[in-house]
Amino acid sequence: MKIAVIGLYSIKNVGDNVLCYSTIHLLKQKLPKVKIVEVDANPPMAEVKKYGKLRAFIARVMIHFQKDLFSYENHTRFRYWYEKTMWKLKTGRYFADRLKGCDAVVFAGGGFLKFRTQGLNYYVEQIIELAREKKALVMMNGVGIEGYDEEDIRCQKLKQIINDDCVKVITTRDDIDILDNNYITNKNILTSRVGDPALWVTDVYDINRAEEIRPIVAVNLIRGNVYKDYGNKLTPLALENFYRHLLRELDSRGIEWVLFSNGMKADNVFGRTLLKKMGYDRKERMVVFSSTEEYMRYLSSVACTFGARLHACIISYAMDVPVAGLIWNDKTRFFSEIIGKREYFFDENELDVTSIVDAIEKAINDTHDAENREALKKLTRDYLEKFCDILKEEKKAAEGTGNE
Repeated sequence: MKIAVIGLYSIKNVGDNVLCYSTIHLLKQKLPKVKIVEVDANPPMAEVKKYGKLRAFIARVMIHFQKDLFSYENHTRFRYWYEKTMWKLKTGRYFADRLKGCDAVVFAGGGFLKFRTQGLNYYVEQIIELAREKKALVMMNGVGIEGYDEEDIRCQKLKQIINDDCVKVITTRDDIDILDNNYITNKNILTSRVGDPALWVTDVYDINRAEEIRPIVAVNLIRGNVYKDYGNKLTPLALENFYRHLLRELDSRGIEWVLFSNGMKADNVFGRTLLKKMGYDRKERMVVFSSTEEYMRYLSSVACTFGARLHACIISYAMDVPVAGLIWNDKTRFFSEIIGKREYFFDENELDVTSIVDAIEKAINDTHDAENREALKKLTRDYLEKFCDILKEEKKAAEGTGNE
């Protein structure tokens, strides 16, 4: 049996990598003989050029102008067709080649049910259309849902494609009500709210809470314009000032801290600029990791993680590390509610550093609900296994054999 696992493999973001390999880990537990095909949802241009240099060049030009042509609020039909053409030029042939001979396609978590940013909706459209053509079954595994809009053509096209008959299971880490009540019209599709696949990270990498804990708060970085990019009001300067005041407040209380990122260049640049302006030594105050394992081992030993990227929070939670954090879109809000720690997470209207450091100090002495965490992990695994069972049954019916 051959299964394509779709994820953001080439992006330098620990969270995306962990989602991919956690999903692969669970598939191999259920189907030990399965052949996994790693499919990068947004492959680098060097890979894309193999499928046509002219296509890649045109796509690159369109991507360059797209940033200036369309605002966050723009959801015109022209924008949809422009961006659909742009991404089809870039990834169409790559996807077609990688999906050859695959019996199934599994989206490995992450925000694939989104349409306002990143363009992941166009990748989903392309991949499910190819799966239908190749008679492959599809599962979306613990994916994020970032809103719904009856008036946005991107949202409605996404809704249309995920209700295709080749789609058998869709699970979400976020709002199951939006999935069931707004997106799903094909009642044959199994749906459920489950844990984010990254909760399995401790099983994949065999790393748990360290025995010796450093008296350090690990402060997660995020690029300055992320709030604006997701429709919020907080400016890059305001976010920089928030970090500045947060670090000064930690200093005033004698709390040791260090900055870290999930690996994305813009986040690292933001951190280096911040430390330079504040007069701190970057080598002493910012850690940079060379691998996911190194990232996890460091976080496993800190007193608390103050997260900005979702998967800094999820990985910390999975390792039983106390966690607080920022809310800049629905996914971090849902996560804080799922784990029962909304009081430790703060949106753009709640950025009072005194209250936040109070929460960090309280979180350090708090514990996570291990039973709830294990229940979320079990749901993730159970629905992935249900999809594997459906796949085996349909393959057996089509081929007249039960072999994998």
